[in-house]
Amino acid sequence: MSDHGDATWIGNARGQTHTGSGNQYNYFVSDTDRLIRSGGDPLRIAAERRLWLSERFVPPDGYAEALRKLEEPGTAVLVSGAEGSGRRTAAVVLLHCSGEPGDPFREVTSDDQQAELGELSHGERVLIDLTDLSDQQVVDAQGLMKSYWAKVEGVAGRLVVVLSRDHEHLLQPDVRQLLIRLGRPAGGEVLASHLGWAGIEVSVPELRQSSLGELLDSSPMRELERLHELVVEASSAGGDFAEWADKAGAALSERLDEVARQIAKLEDGRQRALLFTAAMLDGAPAVAVFRLSDQLLTRVGHPEDERPRLDRADLRQRVRDLGMVVEEGRIGFTKLAYAAAVRDHVWSYYPDLRDAFGAWVGDAIRATTWLDAPDRRRMVARFTEQALQAGDVGLLTDLVASWAKENRLLPVAMLVLEEGVTSGTCGSAFRAKTYEWSVGPPLPTNLVRGLARICVDVMAVRHPGQALVRLHHLARRETADGPRHARDALRELVGRDRYLYLGLLSRVLDGLERSEPVLSDAEIFLELVDPLPFWVSDRDAVRGWRGMLAVASFREACEAGVRNWLEAARRARDGGERLLGILVRAADGRVPVLSRYYLLAHEWAAGPEDHPGPVSRAEVATRFCRKIDHVQGIEPLVGATGGRGL
Repeated sequence: MSDHGDATWIGNARGQTHTGSGNQYNYFVSDTDRLIRSGGDPLRIAAERRLWLSERFVPPDGYAEALRKLEEPGTAVLVSGAEGSGRRTAAVVLLHCSGEPGDPFREVTSDDQQAELGELSHGERVLIDLTDLSDQQVVDAQGLMKSYWAKVEGVAGRLVVVLSRDHEHLLQPDVRQLLIRLGRPAGGEVLASHLGWAGIEVSVPELRQSSLGELLDSSPMRELERLHELVVEASSAGGDFAEWADKAGAALSERLDEVARQIAKLEDGRQRALLFTAAMLDGAPAVAVFRLSDQLLTRVGHPEDERPRLDRADLRQRVRDLGMVVEEGRIGFTKLAYAAAVRDHVWSYYPDLRDAFGAWVGDAIRATTWLDAPDRRRMVARFTEQALQAGDVGLLTDLVASWAKENRLLPVAMLVLEEGVTSGTCGSAFRAKTYEWSVGPPLPTNLVRGLARICVDVMAVRHPGQALVRLHHLARRETADGPRHARDALRELVGRDRYLYLGLLSRVLDGLERSEPVLSDAEIFLELVDPLPFWVSDRDAVRGWRGMLAVASFREACEAGVRNWLEAARRARDGGERLLGILVRAADGRVPVLSRYYLLAHEWAAGPEDHPGPVSRAEVATRFCRKIDHVQGIEPLVGATGGRGL
């Protein structure tokens, strides 16, 4: 259990690993220069992650009471807990274990704008996490909480709000009735459960007798998470559990002090640069570490060593002096978790060099002859982790924008952006930056392509409203004859969920009905209603076509949309009555529009029957013309096939 929410604990990982709180997506550019995603459907992955958590979950005091309150549809609870008690994970598991397995799941945050909230699906489960907010933000967020309380009641959903124990006194009386206090789960049971799932069977008494025993009752859940990872990693070297526990305990409690003492004793900046480079590239080829260490010295403006090269120590001696090893040509550290401690120390205590570190990482990932793709990704992931821990959002977003300009760096730019938008501490700031990008000056095509995939594959899992708004703004700026990265992603997103579709339709209708209509919304509308879902109201469909007719003035796109609807009417179960009626109602009796309808119907009916339907083109066109005549007060002649005929 962890305060990182529904994060996955990873132990003894090989190859690509993911240590943040969001999903892992691996991006790469193919020979056709297209950005594609591997890893499966993001909603399925998120559901599997919640299942993963629930299987390892150890209920704290108060959990059973909260679960009982959520048994009935349309209910809500507010759970509070001390920092480090795993309160967020408890909330995630509460929702996972409530309702039906297929019920939608969404997270709402205080940075959601009203336009991003949208309606809920039937049975939807909603999580609101208020633990990282200030006092005033918690006071303000109670309006959001009440709004969703009412929404889940209306759709037979469920709501869980997570609150810091220190903020309970800020609750309004009507909200306080939802409050349930959660305790801290038994640390020994938590660690034993996770180790068991990792294949290390150990009992709680054995844990208490080990060197980890004193940590079980006092450590925050995030430290128990880290202990689990360290024990699993230590087990890969062989030995028994007592040895693994000793190594893991030392790595958790002593490593930072060891690193601080080592760095303080180093008299040469070259040694510090090599140590930090090796920590950033732990497991990479030693030759690459050596070369990139020199590049780091150049980036930070370190004076060159004027001694002849052969008067200086060779790489083997320098590595040994720093307590590192080279095995099969790759560099590593002899002590468990030492590399991570070095990264933490340097990033924390050399803050003035962080911009230089970013430029250096950019140099490294461009030098493809030194590092292979997995090593580059690991380096970027470690750099991103350090920057997120320090809150260096601007540094990361600037690098994303810069790297995305280069085709081959787009995958690593998206790795940084994904970790940013899903970060528990910096996610709000990252999502704010993506909004700024979506409404600001035109973006390079590559960045639009990357943002579109991040929105639909990553952000939409926990913040679907925010993803929708950003994609809509990006799609508005795409032209019909240019790249369609945002429009295609937007269509994909709303195709998953009826309420997201209706949310986009509402935004498009508002855009068409402005005093200065958004012309691109006309094109988006045509795509949304091709075909028209049965659950879209006639009223909204008429509003859309009315806006189309006013904005597009029967331009080519509008006429193509009318033809598409005539074609769809051939296959409609009602013979096209609904579609044709909507078109006629949208004309509002205007003779020029209705006359143009007649001409379009004539032209379309005369076309080839290339896709035969239940009825012919001529029959649909005849029905359409009869409806047009009717609204104009023109009655058909007795025995005539229709109005003015075809």
